[in-house]
Amino acid sequence: MRVWSRNEEKRKKFAEECSAQAVATAEEAVHGAQIVVTATNSQEPVLEDDWIAPGTMINAMGSNVATRRELPGELLRRATLIAVDSLEQARIEAGDLILPNSWANVIELKDVKRHFNPDEITIFKSLGICVEDVAAAAFVYEKARATPERFADRNRARR
Repeated sequence: MRVWSRNEEKRKKFAEECSAQAVATAEEAVHGAQIVVTATNSQEPVLEDDWIAPGTMINAMGSNVATRRELPGELLRRATLIAVDSLEQARIEAGDLILPNSWANVIELKDVKRHFNPDEITIFKSLGICVEDVAAAAFVYEKARATPERFADRNRARR
């Protein structure tokens, strides 16, 4: 796994914590990758269209404001599938889709029902809708209640 951040100190720290390789440029981070994850608060795209090869899956989970975006419009137009958590919410806050007006091939994640062609570019624009957070929290809570001693041991080990 390769990681890049504009902030060199954060890049190196994150790479160390995740046993990843810190690289000097965003292009180097995505070159030849089959899966690309963006998690920024950028106002302008952090990737360029020609850096992304066919067969790449992009998970864009940052810049959830109508006036910010991580992905260039050309890349969105090349994608054969763009999935979002919620179309309604995407129309309000997914700057990646709003700014370049790229709504072709956009569907809700729940409606994805096909296998992917290895020559296609696919994108998941995560908006982080709260129902997902609540579902994840409920899952963790129920697991903790089912095995309280296991979670107590982990918490003691972290102190």
